[in-house]
Amino acid sequence: MMFITRQAAMNEPMLSVEEERQAVRSWQQEGDRSALERLLRSHARQVYSQAARWTDNPSHREDLVAEGMIGLMRAADNFDLNQEVRFSTYAGWWVLNGVSAALVRIKTVIDIPVRTYLDASVGRLEGDTQELAQMAMQGAVDLGFGSDTDASIACPNLTPEEEATLRSDKAEQRRMLDAALAQLDPLDADVIRRLKLEDPPETVESLSQEYGMSRDRLRQIEGRALLRLRKRLIEGGFRLGALT
Repeated sequence: MMFITRQAAMNEPMLSVEEERQAVRSWQQEGDRSALERLLRSHARQVYSQAARWTDNPSHREDLVAEGMIGLMRAADNFDLNQEVRFSTYAGWWVLNGVSAALVRIKTVIDIPVRTYLDASVGRLEGDTQELAQMAMQGAVDLGFGSDTDASIACPNLTPEEEATLRSDKAEQRRMLDAALAQLDPLDADVIRRLKLEDPPETVESLSQEYGMSRDRLRQIEGRALLRLRKRLIEGGFRLGALT
């Protein structure tokens, strides 16, 4: 993918209506990559402008610009030359869509819909929905039950007292987990148990087939369920360090 710095993008001359349409035509009909590059360079300032609206973090801005440039390329692929509209106007939606999707991936560990993120950012959501979205935006993470990232004991030889304490802690954590799961919707609790707590866990493919839904839909339910479980655990006094 072509890269262009912000300064270069701002100094790049804008194409005229006829020049940009000719560039689109050459790319779509002849696969002329030089025409595509000329089009992208001319409109790269549009990408930088959109990215600057959402973050002043240089690293994050680079990611947003990269996705915005991909949006520009998709606009070049799909632009209808029969329509009387400027390419920049048409490309605006594609750029915003790419930047917004990248923003959600950067700002949240758990995937949430782009529209939900944007609405939560300006307080348009209400009640539990707003709270759950805010938790995701502030870094709520996958609970990681049954994963390889679980903390391990540094010393393999525990004293009898340490073994007893460890067993007691695990039993209490399990009690609190069961209590929190009992407060969830049956579907949410079942998804967490079968994808996170069983040994071995079930696969997303098999569970989505059983429920008769797509993998993406099941992942959305899983993310929502983990957020709600995390909230219930925190309310029940579960140590925050055990949730990361």
